[in-house]
Amino acid sequence: MNIKLSVGIFFLCITIGYGQTVTPEGRLTSSREEYINRAGKKLTYEGVYPTGQLNPLLPCTILAVNHVTTRGVAPVNKNIVYELAYSSITGTQKCWLMQNLGSTNPPLTATDNTEAASGWYWQFGAKKGYRYTTTRTPSTAWPSQALENTDWAKANDPCTIELGIGWRLPTYAEWQAVDLVTSNLNSLFNSDLKMHAAGLMGLTGVLSNRGSTTHYWSKSSFSTTHARAYVIPTLNGNATTSTNDKDAGFSIRCIRD
Repeated sequence: MNIKLSVGIFFLCITIGYGQTVTPEGRLTSSREEYINRAGKKLTYEGVYPTGQLNPLLPCTILAVNHVTTRGVAPVNKNIVYELAYSSITGTQKCWLMQNLGSTNPPLTATDNTEAASGWYWQFGAKKGYRYTTTRTPSTAWPSQALENTDWAKANDPCTIELGIGWRLPTYAEWQAVDLVTSNLNSLFNSDLKMHAAGLMGLTGVLSNRGSTTHYWSKSSFSTTHARAYVIPTLNGNATTSTNDKDAGFSIRCIRD
């Protein structure tokens, strides 16, 4: 009895150590070959590191978020189930939101001008987001950002605050990588990221160009008054990584390593 029990326990440890994987339904499997093949394709697969250690981050499929105004980010209370996908568009495999932060659903077309697809807008470095339907929420005076040449502080990163550990704003270098393979609005929408023209909120806090221009903040500052962003400035224009006034309100697309 004792000998059989010891052998059984030893075998169990070997199985878990080498072959532990998690299915989308949350079941454990013990296929070592399947695990190695899949884990080799990216840092994590279905919540498991290549070492066999469980990853606390959720799989890159969907993410249900209860946005509440009390965290100081969301302009309104809103429940959203975000669509996620892995992409190597920046050169390394990362998990991306497939829709803008604050959007009800991914865009249906490159020029989708609905509020549901556009999501919310942020000034550079700010924690608070803004919603724009026919008016702006919150409707308080449009603030001027502090004159300092610093990157977007981690404590104010809307992606981290609203989505959780591991989520963040893209860097300027990551947007530069996106710019190399997305030359215009159609190629951007047809890329892995399915981004679209959500427009922007100008220096007075008024929405413009929804459905015709694209503006996504990076986390990188350029000067005391300007920061780096990914922009398509006109409907038929070329994509570019540019410097933009920090007081403008741009879209946010979150990324997870």
